[in-house]
Amino acid sequence: MRCLTVHVIPAIDVRAGRCVRLRQGDFARETVHADDPVVVAERFIDAGASRLHVVDLDSARGMPVTESTDAVTRVVRAIAARGCAAQVGGGVRNVETARHWTELGADSVIIGSVAARDWSIALDICHAVQGRVLLGLDVHADVARIEGWTRDGAAMTELLRAWRGWPARALVYTDTARDGMLQGPNLAGLRTCMDTFGGDVYVSGGISSLEDLAACRASGAAGVIVGRALYEGAIDLPAALRAFPAPV
Repeated sequence: MRCLTVHVIPAIDVRAGRCVRLRQGDFARETVHADDPVVVAERFIDAGASRLHVVDLDSARGMPVTESTDAVTRVVRAIAARGCAAQVGGGVRNVETARHWTELGADSVIIGSVAARDWSIALDICHAVQGRVLLGLDVHADVARIEGWTRDGAAMTELLRAWRGWPARALVYTDTARDGMLQGPNLAGLRTCMDTFGGDVYVSGGISSLEDLAACRASGAAGVIVGRALYEGAIDLPAALRAFPAPV
């Protein structure tokens, strides 16, 4: 499905209660951008964002959600209170966690590892929070990365074929080698996702400029997730939202 409009979606990654950015998912290459991620969310919403991408990095690496989520909970509640949509990922591996986030006000949840290795549980999540699941496909060299990008999963195309027709809202495709590197998106990978998955695709990883946003839209992406480029000023969010208005 190729889209003529596109969501520009700012990313907020939370670790140890702070807003951080990683390079290629490497926890040793962390930059702290704010002690309070709620402040960051409010700034993005004030700039005009209608959707935010929130990742619980601690839970993605295996910390129980009950231990990791105070800051993430505050962010999700703050986003919902402003009438903005939050898509939440990181450690969503069962129905209980998916419901936890949707009941707190998340618009959607992202499932990656469980969708790659346990299709029965993943489909249970899809049915439990019907219409509010995004499938997360994090890829390095055409192989899925799971468990917080610490292990290899199945081949990218194998998962795309398996997920085709699942009751999910969209696919979130991330090239992990480009994540946080400002080297441009993997458009070939995006096109593979679109051609094989058959539904809406959000793309992440490497976005560095308005030209990258234009290329993603031209390739048919339904949404583009932007992180480091916003935090370091390579992309001005109000200008990006004016140039690439979200679907109505």
